[in-house]
Amino acid sequence: MTRRLALAALILLLAAACSESTPSSHQLVLGAIYPLSGPQAQGGKRELAGVQAALRVSGADVRLQVIDATTPEQAIVAVDRLVHDYHVPAILGTYGSTLSAAASARAEELKTVYWETGAVADPITVHRHYVFRTVATGSALGRMAVTFSHDVLLPGSHLASPRAVIVRVDDIYGRSVGGGEQELAQSMGINVVDVIEYSPNVYDANVIAARLAQDRPDFLWDVSYLDDGVAIWNAILNSHVTLKAAIGTSSAFCMPEFSWRLGAGSVGVYAADKPDADISQAALSQSGRALLARAQA
Repeated sequence: MTRRLALAALILLLAAACSESTPSSHQLVLGAIYPLSGPQAQGGKRELAGVQAALRVSGADVRLQVIDATTPEQAIVAVDRLVHDYHVPAILGTYGSTLSAAASARAEELKTVYWETGAVADPITVHRHYVFRTVATGSALGRMAVTFSHDVLLPGSHLASPRAVIVRVDDIYGRSVGGGEQELAQSMGINVVDVIEYSPNVYDANVIAARLAQDRPDFLWDVSYLDDGVAIWNAILNSHVTLKAAIGTSSAFCMPEFSWRLGAGSVGVYAADKPDADISQAALSQSGRALLARAQA
C-alpha cells in the first residue's frame, strides 16, 4: 500500500509538472517499460499492476503507453519509441536492473525523466539528473543480509570465526548486492571466503554447489534470479551441503514462486527483503504478526 500511494503521488507530481507543456484538453501520456514476457515476466507484470493501481488511486487523467522489453537492447529501443513517437515527458519502469541500466541511461541522454519503480542496482541513479528511484538499492539489500547474519544468527551459533560465501549473478544487480555484502562483512568480522559468480544464462548449478561445499561456509548469501536461484538451491539440497543459514535477496528468495517450486526445500531459507504482500500469517505468533504489520506498513 505504501508503494502504491507513493506511485500515486508520483503520477500526480508528473501530471502537475507536465501540465505547462501539455494542452489542458489533452490526456497526459506517460511511458512504461517492463518485462511482460520471458523469465522476469512475473515481477514485471506485478510492478506494472502497481503503477496501474496508482493511476486509479490518483484520479489523474493519465494514459500509460506500455512497451514489453526483455533485453537491454529492447529497453533502449523502447525509450526511443516512447520519446520520439509518443512524445512522453516521463517514463516508468523497469523492474530488472539490467533493463533499467540501459533504459535509464538512454532516457538521461534524451533528457527525459525516468522513474525506476523496482530495479535495485546502485549505478542506475549515479551521476544522473533525470533518473529517480525510491526503492531500496542493491547494496542496501546486501547489507541487510549481512546485518541479519551478524545480529540475529551469529549470537546463537557460537562461531569464533564465521565464514560466508557469496553466490551471485555476474551482472549489475549481482555486483551491487554482493558488493554491499562484501564491504559490510569485512567490518563486522565475517570472513567472505569465496565469491562464486555465474552467468544467469549459462551456468551449472551442480558445479556451483560442489564449489560451495568445498568452501565449507557457515553462511550462504545468494544473489540470484528466480530460475537460477531455484536450480542452485535444489543442487545445494541434493548435495547435502551443510550450512548454518542461507540468506537470499529480492529477485528469487522473497517470491512465493520460490517456495511453490521447492516445497519443503524452501523452509528455513531467509530473504533480505520485505515480506510479500500476501504472505500467510497462519503459523505466526502474535509478536510475529505485529512485526509483519510493521514491515508491511
